[in-house]
Amino acid sequence: MVNLQGAIAAVVGGLVACSVVVAASPSARADDTVAKAQSELSGLQIEAAKAQVELEQSRKDLTQAQADYDVTTADLADQRVLVDALRVQVGRVAVAAQQQAASMGTASLLFSSDSEESFIADMKVMQSVTSLTDEQLARLAAEQDRLAELESTQASTVEAINAEIAEQEKLTADYDGKVAQAKSIVDALSASQKSMLESKASQAVIDENMKLLNSAMAEASGRSSRSASGDPLGAGIWPTSGPITSPFGYRTNPIGGYTELHDGVDIAPPCGTPVMASWTGVVLSARTEGGWGNRVIIDSGTYKTAYAHLQSMSVSPGDVVQAGQVVGAVGTTGFSTGCHLHFSTWVNNQITDPTTVIKR
Repeated sequence: MVNLQGAIAAVVGGLVACSVVVAASPSARADDTVAKAQSELSGLQIEAAKAQVELEQSRKDLTQAQADYDVTTADLADQRVLVDALRVQVGRVAVAAQQQAASMGTASLLFSSDSEESFIADMKVMQSVTSLTDEQLARLAAEQDRLAELESTQASTVEAINAEIAEQEKLTADYDGKVAQAKSIVDALSASQKSMLESKASQAVIDENMKLLNSAMAEASGRSSRSASGDPLGAGIWPTSGPITSPFGYRTNPIGGYTELHDGVDIAPPCGTPVMASWTGVVLSARTEGGWGNRVIIDSGTYKTAYAHLQSMSVSPGDVVQAGQVVGAVGTTGFSTGCHLHFSTWVNNQITDPTTVIKR
């Protein structure tokens, strides 16, 4: 399975990136070809995002189907052992009953018994053996039915697994087709048109970030009883372990290859490592946001913090979190080159290098 989370971004050249792009100024007059390419690439990005969600769900379904298969296989093995043991037991009792009947026929019992009491006792023994055999045969039949049910369930589970594998192959092929289509669109542009496309993408990222922040602030404004006000209590907490693999500042984007202002720091522990809130505050946003992947934004009064590319999120908008509380886990969602946390801080609504605000 190919990793296509960042593939569209690589060929689009930063249509939606993980930081604010600084690109060459576009020409005053928009180029029709560039506008068309931008529109097509935007459509491809939406389609790719939908395919990504479907593929992720397919993977979860496959994992569940495989788990069900393992459980059924174990139950099936136990049931076969039980049925085999019952067959042996019933066979032995049946043989014993036949031998008993042969040696203790009614007429034989009548003439061989010393007394009426002895005859009655011997008849009860024959009836007991016959009854025991019938009970065991009934249980064997029931357990054989259970075995047949388990075998049918296992066959259905195998079909489900094969269907999910086929679905994943189809979704992967769809991804590959979208990547190839996006690449052909970009390859058809001239150098100047590509530069203009990057510039347009840059402004789109800035507009989207401002829209997100404004929306998050409006979402939290009605929660005065739950929101954190004023300066946060105590010093900030570094959100996770691991080295800083990309510091705050200007750099060459690792996916698009363009110059950008990296508006945070990348911290790279293994995927699944807990991510903690740096200060007590209210959760403004906790959702999937394009190239950011799963991102949590927390308002702590003077400070705001954002935690991007999360594997999972453990908070919801409006939650009041404490400093050091786990808000998610490190991941590689969105446009990402590997497991890491993109951590951003704002001081009085100004983007700021996190290492100058929080002591590691």
